[in-house]
Amino acid sequence: MTDKFMEMSIPELSSKLVVAPLYIINLIMCIGYLIVLRKEKGCFVFIGKIYSFIIIVNYIVALYFRFFYS
Repeated sequence: MTDKFMEMSIPELSSKLVVAPLYIINLIMCIGYLIVLRKEKGCFVFIGKIYSFIIIVNYIVALYFRFFYS
């Protein structure tokens, strides 16, 4: 790994998530999980919903850094 990633700030690294293909696939799967299992109840389903919510919020923050951070 090169040192250029070590020199980048957190907002710069976070803004790289917006165009990362694996993160976009993960985001789509999380949105699908929330849509398909919106009426289900249970501990493991709830943990999956929390994970999905965290991924979506993280992507929104990355979008913010991508468009409004200089």
